[in-house]
Amino acid sequence: MRFNKLRVLIIITPLLIMINGCLPPSNAGAMNTSSDGPPPPPRKSRQANNQAVQQGAATIPAEKFIEVHDLGKQITSSTQFEEFLSFVPRGKDKPGPFSNSPRIYLARVDDFPLGSSYNALDKWDMALETGFIDGLLDYDLTIAEKLDHVNPRDPSEYIGTSPQDAFYMHGINLEDLNLIRKDVKAPTLLTYQIMDFSDTELTVVVYLRMIDLKSMKVITSGLIKVGDDVSLPAEKEIDAFNDAYEIVKNINDLPSSVFKSGVTLGLLNSDVLNITGAYKHAPSKKAMAIENGLITGLIHNEKYGRNTPVIMEKTSGFKLKYPSVYNSIVFNTSPVLYEEWSEFLSETKCNILMSYRYIPDNGVSIKLIDTKSNGKIIYSKAFVFNGKTDKGIIENHNVVSEQFSSKVNIDILKNKKVLILDGDKQAVESQAYFENQPTFNEMNLAIEEGMITALVSEKVSVYEKLKTLYLKRPWMYDQKIFNLNPLYLDEWTQLSEFGVDRLVVYNNLIPYEELSATSPNYKKVAIGVRIIDVSTGDILDVTELSNLD
Repeated sequence: MRFNKLRVLIIITPLLIMINGCLPPSNAGAMNTSSDGPPPPPRKSRQANNQAVQQGAATIPAEKFIEVHDLGKQITSSTQFEEFLSFVPRGKDKPGPFSNSPRIYLARVDDFPLGSSYNALDKWDMALETGFIDGLLDYDLTIAEKLDHVNPRDPSEYIGTSPQDAFYMHGINLEDLNLIRKDVKAPTLLTYQIMDFSDTELTVVVYLRMIDLKSMKVITSGLIKVGDDVSLPAEKEIDAFNDAYEIVKNINDLPSSVFKSGVTLGLLNSDVLNITGAYKHAPSKKAMAIENGLITGLIHNEKYGRNTPVIMEKTSGFKLKYPSVYNSIVFNTSPVLYEEWSEFLSETKCNILMSYRYIPDNGVSIKLIDTKSNGKIIYSKAFVFNGKTDKGIIENHNVVSEQFSSKVNIDILKNKKVLILDGDKQAVESQAYFENQPTFNEMNLAIEEGMITALVSEKVSVYEKLKTLYLKRPWMYDQKIFNLNPLYLDEWTQLSEFGVDRLVVYNNLIPYEELSATSPNYKKVAIGVRIIDVSTGDILDVTELSNLD
């Protein structure tokens, strides 16, 4: 019975629909009106309304997709992109500037170096990359279509490791890099980081890096901005990139040897690692932007060879000392873990290490270390940000450098291997020194690095401290003749394994770690220096460095 009733309903319902559809329009429109008023205008059917909405909804996303596609393509039409491409080898056998260039694998990496995965990708991101590829193809570049080959790197490989890895490491699975080169047949990797993107304002800020997968060297690097309106975080990252970029690009006295064929240069954000063993400025998008700016500045430096890439992509081996080590070793020892520079070279394949310290509101301190020459420092300087006023750290670095060159007898250091030691007041306040050292800051580092800058400028062989030279513990001064050298040694000959001929011991008399940047004494220098012949233990020179007037 239920079946029969249902069948009747099924038959009747279409008939009613057909009959209703056949009524004259006036009758259909007047069905719900009163007899004493004019009938309202005919209503559009729900079906018609739905069709209009669907057409509009379909049209708007389609237009937007095309606009975002065009935005991605505009990346390749900017002057910054042309400069980026100028470092890519040109094709020779086929028409077009890059028609014979190696096949390229394109990968969006965003915040992989921070250990973060992609964040809410949508169709507009797809449109952006498609437009970018469209622009790349216009340059006759060959782009590989991605299949299920490549994964992001497991963050546990480089985040929160023990010993800690330096910042920032390559974010794509290392095994898959070889797969890209051999299986996909793409010897070149083009990575991009989206620093800012608005599909409504049609703006994008992107950092590009091209890597030769065989040598793992950076071929070219650049920041590209399309559109005017960017978010505040992006503005800060762009400014940080530009600050670092402008400094390194315009350094005119970088050693030419750094840019020669066969050089493999790695970057290390030293921060204040060699005080506390941890980053004072936590790894961030801004920190990435700074290192990207340094890399781009090196590539755009006038001494850089366009067909001679030297900068290495950091993949492994950049291990840092355990924080507890700094509690007992001499001040300003390199944060790199290894006991010998040959070990670092073997693990990282970097024969030059560029150690940099970004100092907010001041500038950047840079050291270049020859790892194949037992850590010889071949360049050292500090730079104020372009158009900005130093807050004292760079100024004090320069005061120390200038006075060391003019007041210390440099002749007794010529043709000698020199080690610098912070003697502080350990002989009388040893316990206080060990308690205070973890609170040392960038100014404390700048004082010693000013001496390094002076020695390097005077062609004196000074070496980055790597081995853990230990200091005397407080109880070791008990019942001893005053005033003992703070090194934990029984014989001067024990320094021979460190390759040291001369020891520069300094006593810093201003407690920068206790002062604020606004304190008058924060921008003062008061240092006592003595120079010791390690072979005899004789004191060769004593002098003072000061701007106390």
